Amino acid sequence: VPVFSAFTSGPAKLFGPSCSAAILKAMNSRFPNEEWSLDLSTADKILENHGVPDDAAKAAEVVKTLEETGFKGSWITQ
Repeated sequence: VPVFSAFTSGPAKLFGPSCSAAILKAMNSRFPNEEWSLDLSTADKILENHGVPDDAAKAAEVVKTLEETGFKGSWITQ
């Protein structure tokens, strides 16, 4: 299961429900056949995916989508 860390460059308090909704909307739009979840309770703001292959090319697409939405992110390899 690919796991990503999503974050903002601003204060953590800015990362709330509206940020979560924007990220999930972008992910569902770009990857309509996958299931996404975003855990805001952790410091890393874990974005988890079920359906995208666990490879560097897809991870780059996910990170690019995060950036296009105004956030930064990184692939957490396990």
